[in-house]
Amino acid sequence: MKRAEEKEKNDGKIEEELTKPNYIHFGLNHVTQLVERGVAKLVLIAHDVDPVELVLWLPALCRKKEIPFMFVKGKARLGQFVHKKTATCIALTKINESDKKDFDKLIVNALANFNNNPNLLEPGMPILGHKS
Repeated sequence: MKRAEEKEKNDGKIEEELTKPNYIHFGLNHVTQLVERGVAKLVLIAHDVDPVELVLWLPALCRKKEIPFMFVKGKARLGQFVHKKTATCIALTKINESDKKDFDKLIVNALANFNNNPNLLEPGMPILGHKS
């Protein structure tokens, strides 16, 4: 009887240890792995990454895996979220239940403006230079 009670207590502790806290994942390689595995719920990419070839393929990968993505202004802003100087991209994997409603609105906007935007998908669109 005593061992059964101890086992139940230990099982509860193990389950609590297995639940991971919510993190903001950053770094191009780490975000890429999360997108490829389909774990990422939202990907935020900085607009001023230099050279741009570093993140050029990430929107195509997000579209392929049907993961919403957005471009945000400034890699310094993304860096503030993860307590670094700059960050090229970040990914969200888990969301609190209290923030679910706001997050769903954000996902709808991301899908409409970036993932499914026909202006970004047309191959014949002219690409403006940095001076324009």
